[in-house]
Amino acid sequence: MYWQTILISVALIYLILASYTDLKKREVPDWLNFGLIFTAIGLRTIFSLEYGWQILLNGILGLLVCFGIAYLFYYTNQWGGGDSKLLIGMGAIIGLGINFNNFGNFNFDLIIFFVGIFLFGAIFALVWSTILAIQNNKIFLKEFKRLLVSFKKWHYLSLFIGLIFLGSTFWVTYLWPLIVFPGLSFYTVLFVKGVEKTCFTKQLKASQLVEGDWLAKNISLPKKEIINKDQALEKKDVWKLRHLEAEGKIKNILIKEGIPFVPSFLFSFLAIIFGTQIINFF
Repeated sequence: MYWQTILISVALIYLILASYTDLKKREVPDWLNFGLIFTAIGLRTIFSLEYGWQILLNGILGLLVCFGIAYLFYYTNQWGGGDSKLLIGMGAIIGLGINFNNFGNFNFDLIIFFVGIFLFGAIFALVWSTILAIQNNKIFLKEFKRLLVSFKKWHYLSLFIGLIFLGSTFWVTYLWPLIVFPGLSFYTVLFVKGVEKTCFTKQLKASQLVEGDWLAKNISLPKKEIINKDQALEKKDVWKLRHLEAEGKIKNILIKEGIPFVPSFLFSFLAIIFGTQIINFF
């Protein structure tokens, strides 16, 4: 329908802009996220006047459901504020998908979108990590060798389990794909740990910090206050650190530079739009 095409077009524009800023600056500005939220609800309000109140209600319900999920992920330190606000905006765009005239007819697009975020996020993270490992191959290989020595027992265990699966294939032939699974899992975990330790930290001045940055180590403040490394920086934390820098009490700050996660929102949304056509094509 016409109104759905408008919402899809708006979402694609916002997601492309958000992906660009996340790739370039590792943040999605508030004006972009709030712009998406208010645009989505505003357009649904206008369309509901002509096509029915269900359009607006589904958008509001989608927003509320994603607000609950985003709130949970933000306050359990899984996501930063930018990702959480973007999810809320996409909830308003996609809507909950309830047909109030026929409750048996339910649209699962919002559920598929949420699952797709993590699927494409995992793929994108692996590709991004591989690129970083290649770019920093000397320090990465050194750390990877160190990890192999540190986790030598787990290394042998994964090989032993692989041999057990190999022996089992003489009686249960369909177990052969599991032969490589223990070793592949072990090396993947070590690869991720190695990349995280060697490629995901950098020194920044306090003036360069933004809300949502993650510290690589705890920072002690006056009056025995501590900014914990296991949670994203809030605006009040950024201002405290900038104040300390102005007083000359701190210099550079070591932060963890995470993998851009917003592109997975874009890929997941594209999968919803074109997924059926791609499946039918193949």
